[in-house]
Amino acid sequence: MVNDLSPRQLEQANAYWEITEEQGKWGQGAKSEGAHYFDGAENPFMDDGMMCENCVFWLPGGQCQIVRGSIDAEGLCKLWVIPDQLLEMS
Repeated sequence: MVNDLSPRQLEQANAYWEITEEQGKWGQGAKSEGAHYFDGAENPFMDDGMMCENCVFWLPGGQCQIVRGSIDAEGLCKLWVIPDQLLEMS
């Protein structure tokens, strides 16, 4: 999936991986250390392909490379990096 990212997205993803390596994973909350994560039941962007399962950080089994805790495949956070071909934007 990394090969499908634009140069800007790849730089963004690399920055998030570096921050995670240095600082640890983000929490799920809305404060400065949080990713503002919400699960699929609250995701109004799912039909557009904006969901964790399409994100470069998604790990099978409901995990994320950069956000702590259990992650819903249909959830979303502010740190998403999703290849354009997986987005259904009009």
